[in-house]
Amino acid sequence: MHVGLRRRWPGLAMLFLLLLCVPLAVLVWLVESDQVTATQGGGMTVATQVGAAGDDGPRLYFPGGVRTQDVRLTLALPESTQERWILWFPRDPFEEVRVSAPGWTPATLSYFNPRSQYGVLATGFGFKLPEDWHGRHDVRLRLKGSVRATLTPRIIGETELIHMTARDSALAYSVYAALITLIIAALALLAAVGDRVFLTFAGYVAAALLLCGTNNGHVYGLPVLGQLGRLGGAGFLMPVLVFSGAGLHMVAQYAWSPTAAWLDWLRRLGWVLLLSSGLVLLPESMAIAVLRPLSMTGWVLAVVLAMLAVFDAGRRGVPMAVAVFLTLLVLASAAGSYELMQAGYLADGVWARFGYQPALVLLSVVAFVGLCSRIGMVRQRLDDETNARRESEHHLRIERLRTGFARDLQAELRIVPADEIAPRAFHLLCGRVRELLGSHDAVVLGHDYLGNDLLLAQAEERSVSPLAQAALVARGIVRAHAQNREPVHLRIDGARVSDDPRATLYAIVPMRLSVPSWAALMVPVRDAQALAGEQLKAVIELTRIAVTSAEEAHASLQLRKTAELDALTGSLNRRALDQALAREFGPAARHAPLSVLFIDIDWFKRVNDEHGHACGDHCLRSVAGALRAELRPGDAFGRYGGEEFLVLLPGHDAASSRVIAERLRQAVEQRAIEWNDTRVMLTISIGMAARRDGDGDGAALLERADKALYAAKREGRNRVCVAPAAFA
Repeated sequence: MHVGLRRRWPGLAMLFLLLLCVPLAVLVWLVESDQVTATQGGGMTVATQVGAAGDDGPRLYFPGGVRTQDVRLTLALPESTQERWILWFPRDPFEEVRVSAPGWTPATLSYFNPRSQYGVLATGFGFKLPEDWHGRHDVRLRLKGSVRATLTPRIIGETELIHMTARDSALAYSVYAALITLIIAALALLAAVGDRVFLTFAGYVAAALLLCGTNNGHVYGLPVLGQLGRLGGAGFLMPVLVFSGAGLHMVAQYAWSPTAAWLDWLRRLGWVLLLSSGLVLLPESMAIAVLRPLSMTGWVLAVVLAMLAVFDAGRRGVPMAVAVFLTLLVLASAAGSYELMQAGYLADGVWARFGYQPALVLLSVVAFVGLCSRIGMVRQRLDDETNARRESEHHLRIERLRTGFARDLQAELRIVPADEIAPRAFHLLCGRVRELLGSHDAVVLGHDYLGNDLLLAQAEERSVSPLAQAALVARGIVRAHAQNREPVHLRIDGARVSDDPRATLYAIVPMRLSVPSWAALMVPVRDAQALAGEQLKAVIELTRIAVTSAEEAHASLQLRKTAELDALTGSLNRRALDQALAREFGPAARHAPLSVLFIDIDWFKRVNDEHGHACGDHCLRSVAGALRAELRPGDAFGRYGGEEFLVLLPGHDAASSRVIAERLRQAVEQRAIEWNDTRVMLTISIGMAARRDGDGDGAALLERADKALYAAKREGRNRVCVAPAAFA
């Protein structure tokens, strides 16, 4: 809307409303007062004329109210003519229209039960005069009805009547066709966009179609709707209330805004008008008495409130509000002309009788165009809902992927050795990234991380995938961008970055590692947008989870080892040894061979006394290293307390364990320990015991090994002593 017009729009709208309300109020007073000057009851002369609907002529006012009125018409016909004359009355809601003269009594016609020779869609009541009539003739007219009307009788030639009927019928057909087209279009848009405002609009147009069809009398000639004729004049007034209520509903929907709460009251008033149409079921005289003022007040109130609502909508920038407001003015003017014509204040012409129907079509078309602008808003809302749903589903998928990834990492990393933690974590990461992006492979290349000098992990299970080979070739490029800490998209050809569009495009996502360690995820992509936005954020989050989980698992493993190891010698402590011995007596291993070696350093107190405790600690570490070097990876070795050590030999019987014990004794005996330019020589005593069938736990086995150790000491030390059967 032009800025100047927008500024003047509120003032102009209020001026129009003020100018409209005053004549509407006067119209209601005039119509309801029945103070109309018209010829009633007596005779009147109708001049022979070929008159159009708007020509001035005598008018017969019929007050309605279920009554009968007789009128004497004096017709003046030409003395000689070849034209066949017809006595014609506009089609107003009379229950009976009867004419008669001596020797001439045509069939009685009815508005509510059309039987005219001009068809059910005729626009008036026509009576063919006798061919031999010339000059003056008196005709008696009897009218019966319950709705007020002003009748303008005419004598029209048959040729002119055909033209007039064709014109009026064409106008009615055009109105019906336009309204039916709008209903179909509204229902199509309802099915297409799902906005219920188009259902409301279709209902409003259907009410307008019913109103026009009822006022034209054409409804009563249809197979089903013709049953409305049984309601008489009350059925004629009912569509006015239906249309007023449906119109308020449509306007409230068209002008709706969260800030305009009063439009909800407008919608409620529409329901009141719609429900009040049920008064048609009352007895006819009572229904007429109630519906007549109610219908008049209803449509006046509906027009005024609709203009207020559209005025407010125009102030808020609702599309087509100005045009709707102006067409409402046209409709109010045309409807007022129709009421004034029926009250006898205006001549019966095309505009006065039919003008409100094209105005209804114009209003409906303009409102429909305005409502169609909502399609964009509805489509935007649907797009927003679709995007929100997709985003929600994407976030849910990412969250499930993230949660499952973290859970799998915890389960996998709990059981792998320290040097396998990072490769295993990044292998799982590559698999998840491949699943997220739909890529055929993904690799992680890194250096000096969690005990891995060269770190290479891939999603593929084969030895080295083509992507892993490409990453190794481009290691310098990957390292440079991993240290820059920012994700990039690069076309890489061998060991160099290329501008050739045929070169493979890779996304490189650095991982946040402590310097000097570095690692980066490398994945082939179609274009730079394939890994961007939410996808890139999800990949970065997965890399963060992988790094955090790997470092936590590594720290946890180191903590477990620290808790299980003796701080001085680096071997297992007593608690870890007891746990290892208990596992050997579990259900899976209780029947397997097992031997225990109890080891004590000979004369160790003398070492502390002569060389000091620092030397003693050094000797303990040296002895532990010598013993550990002679054992298998599956053997459990640790410091049991003081200068005592314990060795668990799973799978060894007494004979093989005796050989291992002798090897341990010799390794310590032959080891020279240097301390402050002094060579310290040490020996050990070993007590050995093998598991028996009756051993229920490790306590009895340890007790026998301990007794064998004391036996070795008593026998002179630096020897291996096997627990005899007497040591039960």
